[in-house]
Amino acid sequence: MKPVISRNIKGRNGDATQVKKRLLEVARHLLSTAGREGASSRAICAMASVGAPTIYHYFGDLTGLHRAAIDETYEQVAEAYLQGTKEGGPQQGLRNGWGAFNHFAHQEPLMCRIVIQQILAGEPPATVAKTLSTVESDLSRLYDEGILSCPAHEAVQLLWIGTLGTACFTSSEKNEGQESYPALQRKMADIVLDALFSNRD
Repeated sequence: MKPVISRNIKGRNGDATQVKKRLLEVARHLLSTAGREGASSRAICAMASVGAPTIYHYFGDLTGLHRAAIDETYEQVAEAYLQGTKEGGPQQGLRNGWGAFNHFAHQEPLMCRIVIQQILAGEPPATVAKTLSTVESDLSRLYDEGILSCPAHEAVQLLWIGTLGTACFTSSEKNEGQESYPALQRKMADIVLDALFSNRD
């Protein structure tokens, strides 16, 4: 999930779509590798080959660009859920989404910590609310069928707590470089999902 920086986009000469895309790529890259302080207006403009007013034109300000870059990061997690659901139903979607979030936490721990900080501040990526609503709708049908062991809203909260907890563990500075995380994440996901998808009495 690491952002790929395009080398063939010339900010000052490219069309609007390409300039905006370039700014997002650069912002994601710098946030992921250098944090908020490293992803300054000056650093972003230098790498993207644009002037400072370009950020304000497309994103309002630096905070708006940072937020857009963070939102884009989470969209890949949402897509993992949707694709998994198409292939094997909501249970597969949940496993894929959980796995994607924790893979992201392992590959880009600094960016993951930024995402978690925004969530804790009550400003989650824009896609989070939409994804959680989709998950709740999918799980409501399974609850009606007797497949889900608790109401959908409660299940979504439990899943969100579990996902954030494992992402915090994986992206912790003390855990960077450790390779035991995949087995631990799978075990945690198995425990939670097995409990949620046991038939009700």
